[in-house]
Amino acid sequence: MIRKLLVLLAFAMSCGASWAQPQEIEVEVWADTDQVTAVDMSPNAERIAMLMRRSQAGDPELLLFDADDLGGSLQAIAVEEGLTPTSLFWANDRYLIVSMIVELSQAGRPVFLPRVLSFDVEEQSWRSMVRIGGRDIRSNASNMMAQLGVGRVQSRLIDDPDHILVAHTEERGQSPNLYRTNVATGARELVFRGNSRFDGLIVDRQGEVRGATEYDVSANRVITLARTGPEDDWREIGALDASNRDRFDLLGFYDPERPNTALISADEPGENTIGIYEQDITTGERELLFRTPDYDAVNAILSPRASDGSRVVGYRYADLEGIQQYYIDEEFGGLHAGLTQAFPGRSVQILRYSEDGGTVLLYTSGPQDPGTWYLLRDGRVARLIGRNADLPPEALSPSYLVEYEARDGMPMSGYVTVPEGEGPHPLIAMPHGGPWVRDYLGYDEWAQMLANRGWAVFQPNYRGSRMLGKAHWIAGDRQWGLSMQDDVEDGVQALIQEGIADPDKLGFFGWSYGGYSAFAAATRPNSQFNCIASGAGVADIRRIRGGLSGSRFLREFQQPTIDGVNPIELVDQVERPMFIVHGDYDTTVPVEHSRRWVSGAEAAGVDISYVEIEDMGHSPRTFEDNMQWLPGLFEFFETKCGF
Repeated sequence: MIRKLLVLLAFAMSCGASWAQPQEIEVEVWADTDQVTAVDMSPNAERIAMLMRRSQAGDPELLLFDADDLGGSLQAIAVEEGLTPTSLFWANDRYLIVSMIVELSQAGRPVFLPRVLSFDVEEQSWRSMVRIGGRDIRSNASNMMAQLGVGRVQSRLIDDPDHILVAHTEERGQSPNLYRTNVATGARELVFRGNSRFDGLIVDRQGEVRGATEYDVSANRVITLARTGPEDDWREIGALDASNRDRFDLLGFYDPERPNTALISADEPGENTIGIYEQDITTGERELLFRTPDYDAVNAILSPRASDGSRVVGYRYADLEGIQQYYIDEEFGGLHAGLTQAFPGRSVQILRYSEDGGTVLLYTSGPQDPGTWYLLRDGRVARLIGRNADLPPEALSPSYLVEYEARDGMPMSGYVTVPEGEGPHPLIAMPHGGPWVRDYLGYDEWAQMLANRGWAVFQPNYRGSRMLGKAHWIAGDRQWGLSMQDDVEDGVQALIQEGIADPDKLGFFGWSYGGYSAFAAATRPNSQFNCIASGAGVADIRRIRGGLSGSRFLREFQQPTIDGVNPIELVDQVERPMFIVHGDYDTTVPVEHSRRWVSGAEAAGVDISYVEIEDMGHSPRTFEDNMQWLPGLFEFFETKCGF
């Protein structure tokens, strides 16, 4: 069956569109991408559910259709007024789990709270997965959270399709409790009482909390704890230690025959890359399952077939291009290898696999593919829908891996997105945020947006980026604006030497840490960049409250590594025109960073444009947010950079 499906798929792909002269996409389209945000197929492969916006700047709608009749009509499922669906998955063949947000106002600011509901496709009815109080919430502000039914999905419980694990916040300021919740009735059982000690809870196949992390402030360690059962003591099984930067992550408990065997990712002494191990949490003994000599392992691939539960069928690892997949299961490995061959230049994910193997839901993405869902069914392949219908492939540009050497000899890599036409091109350096993340060779909306205007875009994985080995990660410690900044400039020079970038037409654009890098670029003497744009950037590294990581524990862990050039102290040295954008509700990098920068730059006579977006957090979230700054960014590059 698989071979027949792949042959037909390869034929269908050979009939795709060829490269043509790119058409310029209007700014409104870039401000309103991702029309489709989620697609899932029921385990019996009879129904498909998706979230799609059918109007510009509209909210996503829940739509259902039959897998046997892809050309048939869509059934739109109404949701309660005031709720906006954000994600979905099938718990079983009858019940669809949908995460929602409800928008409220607190002290004049928007607040978005999560809620979880199940939809019965047979009875066409909704049921809340979080208990909602019946009293007027204004009568008791302290338990407002319980009254509103604030909660989120903690775990799907793949081995128990009649239940999900829900995290329910029942008192303002308190940690959520975890409940095993029946998807049909909403009946719930307390599994774990929340507390402020733990973060990163890990549950086993039965839904019991078996793992957690806590921060040891005295030693600056993020400790991973595990226990054999809900009544047993917690014991340390690994840690992230700031003194030696060894890495450790508890991935999960996947083997029902060995309940005290955990799957972990970790360093070993003397190794530069992360491996995946089985570890007995009672003895600490480990067995290596997967490691590559040059790249970090990331996590496990679980079976996409519902009846397999959480069976491990492979592993993911990171190389210079991105996240790769290695299968230990022959059936799924063969399918994935064939799909990868049939979709050259794209990443392929197998999302769902029916019991008889006759139906497969898959997802592809790549530099010129914002994301596409396909259905392979009974020997036929069908394109279900793309993530962005308004972005035709011919309007997108190819991206390539770039390998180069930094000025101190350290090997570096990144990606360049190249517009149509002969080079050298105007080029915009666009380092990622974080900095403890990385970029990938795939679809990047901002890179494609800029390349569509005729500008090449360079995205370096400078030192300090993650998943490229321990040495690459720790080389960025206390090198903000120093060697981390050199890595960006050295990559630009490599592209100039290759004839891709025009040395007289260079720009810079970054967000968050990338915004800091933009400030640092502006303060360098005789900057090589004609113009510089910063979004939500750190202007004063002395005022970062505990780092930029998403985890409250890792923020503390990251903070001691932040040191180097402090741009705000050098703002009077800026000579290039700048464009600055920041949300006034940013709690990660407070807006005062950009306000102080703009004040100092204006006093120094810098040609500067500033956009402050009301009620926006650390990054743009809505069409309205994007339309307040994207037109100005385009105008800035077109008029201030000599492009």
